[in-house]
Amino acid sequence: MSNYSVPKKVNESANRPCKVSALFALIFVLSSFLMANKPVVAQTLSLEQALQLAIQYDPLLKGNAHRKDRFNAEAEASSYWANPQVSASVQNLPTDGFAFDQEPMTQFKVGLKQQLPRGDENLYSQQKYQVMADQMSVESQARKAWLKREVTLTWLDWVYATRRIGLLDKEKSLLTQLLDFTGSRYSQGVGAAAQQDILQVRLALLSLDDKYVQAYQQKNEARSALSKWFGAPLDDSVSAPLAQSTPSYPTRIELDAILNDSNLSLSSFLTVIENSEPFSILQHHPEAMLLQIQTQIEAQNVNIAREQTKSQWAFEASYGYRQDAQNGASRADFVSLGVQVDLPFFNKSRQDASIAAAASKMSASETDFRLKVNELAANAEVLKSRLSALSERKALYETALIGETQQLSEAELTAYTTDTGDIGDVVNANLKQVQVQDDLLKIDIERARTLASLAYLYLPTHAHFSNKE
Repeated sequence: MSNYSVPKKVNESANRPCKVSALFALIFVLSSFLMANKPVVAQTLSLEQALQLAIQYDPLLKGNAHRKDRFNAEAEASSYWANPQVSASVQNLPTDGFAFDQEPMTQFKVGLKQQLPRGDENLYSQQKYQVMADQMSVESQARKAWLKREVTLTWLDWVYATRRIGLLDKEKSLLTQLLDFTGSRYSQGVGAAAQQDILQVRLALLSLDDKYVQAYQQKNEARSALSKWFGAPLDDSVSAPLAQSTPSYPTRIELDAILNDSNLSLSSFLTVIENSEPFSILQHHPEAMLLQIQTQIEAQNVNIAREQTKSQWAFEASYGYRQDAQNGASRADFVSLGVQVDLPFFNKSRQDASIAAAASKMSASETDFRLKVNELAANAEVLKSRLSALSERKALYETALIGETQQLSEAELTAYTTDTGDIGDVVNANLKQVQVQDDLLKIDIERARTLASLAYLYLPTHAHFSNKE
């Protein structure tokens, strides 16, 4: 309901006070409906909390920890030789009496055999598994950075839909006040108010229904998408943080959460972005480093393939016990020493093909690394250009468009109150104010999304150089 009153009697002397009181009342409504929302009583999920929960419950990070332990264990295991082989046998036992002391050739033989690795195969296998363990650490870094970006983008979608619903509520409140104001003027016969004025405002109110449906759909979809990072649906009491002032500035909130682990302020981070050459610095991004590590793994595979061209040696020793003869004559025991070696020279073509295949795979990994760096750097350039344009648009809205639309709204209201304007112009002017705020909210959200994507690219590399120092 409106918060203003009008005289019930319609006469010429009463029309002027009615206009004045209605004008001041409606100006007050139009200037106050854009104020900030009151603090939300329900529990809100900040971006910092969302990021912590996503990292804490991410199955891949837990799996990488187990895989790293596995590769470390395999690196240790691969450094050992093959198990020695022990053999025991009774040799040359006569079948006509099965007596152990009947024939001089009968003996009980115990042997020991040790097979050596083929060249330095064990050393290269150990180094390979150590590199694979390091790969899991880098993959976890890449996963954390990716999680931060994806959770941030989903969280921003949720915040945008929530705050847009707030703007629609304000638009509805505005139109309701205009409907009350127009209805009062029409019922009292003030000025040139007509039934068409009321119908225009009602039509504008009806058009809000579709906007509400779209906004709630976006909110529910974003909320559902956000819950997948936590492994369970969000509780109904959890809501998105709302703006504390108007216009809304969600950018600061998101960046504070994203930059927490980097010890960088927003201005310092923007300086890093501006002064960094992406094609060189992004070589140390986890995504690119994973391909570098893969190249190191393939290099070890090349070394292992080359070791297959070397002979494999085995040494054995045995002791043969002979029992004394039946007539009491002593029989000497036997000691045997032996060596075995394979001859890998007859399948040289196969070995050369294996080495060539491993070398080609290593070269392909090097090419993939360069392609990944180019992709990351090009993406960084696009994001930097987008951020610059969004910052310019943000400044334009804050310094000009908001003030201009507010003045236009006041002017149209004054013209309509003095019977020199049209109610449609009043509605459109005031709805334009809401639209400008909605556009500014979109710019703020898109700017935050762009900064989150830039943080994904630059913060891991910044951490890499910081650790080097």
